[in-house]
Amino acid sequence: MTPKSFIVGFLTSGNSDIAYRRRFWGTHTGWQSTAELLRVIKGVVLRAQDGATSWNEFIEEEAIEIMNNELPPTGNYPEGSFHSSHTVQPSFFCQEAVLAREHSIREHMPFLYKILVGTLRLPPGNDNEVIEDNNLDPYEEELLVREGIQYESAVTLSTQSKSKKVAATICSMVAFSRNRRINGLQLFNSVRFLAAGTTERMNQYFHLLSLTSSRQTALSALRTLSTAASRELRNAMAIKESSPIGPSICIDNLDMEERVHNHSVGHRSMMFHGTWGYIHHPNPNLLKSLDPSQLRLSSYYDALSKVPTMKITLAMFMPSPAEEVHFEAVLKSQIARVMAQYIAKPAHPGIATNPPSVEKIDASPPNIQMLKLMEASDDSAVGAGQVIESVIRQTGLKPEEFASRVQIMDADLATCKNFNSLRSIRTPSRHSDHRLSNLCFLLGASHTMWNISLAILNSHFGNPASTHDLGAWHLLHSLGVPSDKVVPKKDYTSMMNNIEKAHEASIFYCLRVVMHTEKEQVSEILETIPTERWNAIVEDCYIRFFSPAARRQVSKDQSPKLHAFLLRLHDFATIVEANRATKAGDIGRLMSMWKVWSLMSQALPSLVNYRSYLPRMVLLLNHILPPDLSKLVRHNLLVSPSGRDNHFVPKDYYLENQNYWLKFLYNRSGIGTQVERLQEMFSLNINLLRSMFDTLKLEQGGKIIYQSHKNIITTRSLEMFLRMARNYDLVDQFPGSAHFHTGVPDVKDTFIAGAKQLQEELRDKNQNTNRFKMYFFCESQAANQIVQQHATSIEIEENENALDIGDGRQNENINEI
Repeated sequence: MTPKSFIVGFLTSGNSDIAYRRRFWGTHTGWQSTAELLRVIKGVVLRAQDGATSWNEFIEEEAIEIMNNELPPTGNYPEGSFHSSHTVQPSFFCQEAVLAREHSIREHMPFLYKILVGTLRLPPGNDNEVIEDNNLDPYEEELLVREGIQYESAVTLSTQSKSKKVAATICSMVAFSRNRRINGLQLFNSVRFLAAGTTERMNQYFHLLSLTSSRQTALSALRTLSTAASRELRNAMAIKESSPIGPSICIDNLDMEERVHNHSVGHRSMMFHGTWGYIHHPNPNLLKSLDPSQLRLSSYYDALSKVPTMKITLAMFMPSPAEEVHFEAVLKSQIARVMAQYIAKPAHPGIATNPPSVEKIDASPPNIQMLKLMEASDDSAVGAGQVIESVIRQTGLKPEEFASRVQIMDADLATCKNFNSLRSIRTPSRHSDHRLSNLCFLLGASHTMWNISLAILNSHFGNPASTHDLGAWHLLHSLGVPSDKVVPKKDYTSMMNNIEKAHEASIFYCLRVVMHTEKEQVSEILETIPTERWNAIVEDCYIRFFSPAARRQVSKDQSPKLHAFLLRLHDFATIVEANRATKAGDIGRLMSMWKVWSLMSQALPSLVNYRSYLPRMVLLLNHILPPDLSKLVRHNLLVSPSGRDNHFVPKDYYLENQNYWLKFLYNRSGIGTQVERLQEMFSLNINLLRSMFDTLKLEQGGKIIYQSHKNIITTRSLEMFLRMARNYDLVDQFPGSAHFHTGVPDVKDTFIAGAKQLQEELRDKNQNTNRFKMYFFCESQAANQIVQQHATSIEIEENENALDIGDGRQNENINEI
């Protein structure tokens, strides 16, 4: 008998005495000695090359046998691991669900998982060098800038964490290759890769590797998610006895080219003109603080029924004494901010660099649900009717139910005009759902700010063809901004930043003049000065350049340069304050600027429509609506998408960002230009897809940083600005002694001129003032009589929209200055 046959006989014998002697070989008690014996046998076998090969084959066979017996449970979720694209829900894509699926894989495939983790473990001191590539695709970079976020390159994942992630992924790939019904990771990746812009060809390759499901599965999942989103939308808009008012609706037109490669009859590239939007749920805490009776439709109609007899006075638009005091604090805070940022810091806290709050909005994250992209454009009264019918269908309400409560609508000026035209055509009518008088249209805060800011900028812009012209273009040119780039095409954020730069550079020069240091070099190191002196400099700068008295004391005839400079300081200050108030979520401060702009718009020649619509909105919010409904509407104008203070954006700006994601990001997947897919699959799921786009970076250990964009002027730019200001004697300290003969824009004090113009109209009972009472529709008898203007005035209001941002099809050349 050979030793091998003896061992085999000992281990396989059925004799009770022998079986008793080997009873501990496979138990915890005897395993240590059993393992030692196996290692000894291994050592003997591995001495020969043939033995080593045979041993490896033996271990391989055993490993395969073990792994063949390890597999997650099959069957439909939750009992099994199969997730159908026809039943998938949004909860499938949340981070908790992802972690749960990884845990399930580790539990059901422990052998392979542990082998992979052990194999991937690097010896100490042998860490792989990680090369961080932070270069972003231009489209992605633009998206992040618009969102106000950036990805911080993480702390690189530890080797152990990376090994676990790779091992779990490989286990999922193996399980999917063996059984396509174990598809959690693959279904997740198929949708995420689609969100990230992965082409269909690359997705096919990843599908071959069992890393993702097919593109058809991803599209099927999106259809299912769209169905779920539509159902949730109908539930959200349902009439509830507990709430007298429903979510507000924000809409905007969306135009894109539906491009095809091979043209044929009925199959060619064409422009798609549609409308998209979302519903925004009111803040529950705000609703609890309001009187429900003031939010009802009957209360709304009662308020509007008083409009025809309401007496409009100039005081309704003039700043109140409290607002005048606050605006002085605003101007001083702007001066103090420049002082602290570029010149010197106070030894102790001095004049505040932020103005006092007036009426702040709660920064809770908004509850927003997207609407389905509509193949109806709001660019006409007919199109507006189609849009509202489509919206009603999506809400799941009957037309009479939709018309049974106040419906707040946020839109740009062009959309508001077209809906007002539609309602004018349909009034009078016995049917409330036909009349649509329950719609309360509000101007989008972003489009309003962009339009007014552009008009103010144009009034101060000057003539770039004249080298020595001292318009706003010259100030920005000295800061490195070419005159043709002051308002980049459709980039109004850059326009606002450029206005702020010109304003702060002007304040910087004013402070230098007050301190008699305009000839000194700009230092990057800020000195610290006594607080009393620091405050005194700010106060002196305000009195000399920003106070109403300073503007009154300057004659346009005697000093046109200083006159234009001081008016520009005042006008740009209103733009900067409106922009900062918006970011701070202080609707009280923003409303104060809207009152000022309501008067200025009367004298700005390019604001034909806003001179009626903006005062009308001020009247609506301050004098017409019931107090609690007015508060709800005001607090509905701005949102903080990240739920953070000082990160507010107007609702129409938020929708512009969604438009950008839809048009640019998802078109890159190679299928986005098929508008039907954008409608049926992408538009309702845009927030989910965006979150999955973010997870690509987060799973690498990255972090999303919500950044406050600071519009910093470089030291070199300030030096160039100071040189220009000294050469042209910008504040006219030495009349006639400037190095060059200069010209200035022929500007006027639009605030005073607008107030005088409106006062004359009110005093003479001019019919033009009736434009402030137009388009307030209600159920009362007065609602059947629209307050009319002279026919010529109506024609002007309906047809002139040359400089109103909001409808790109009518404003292709808006950025040409």
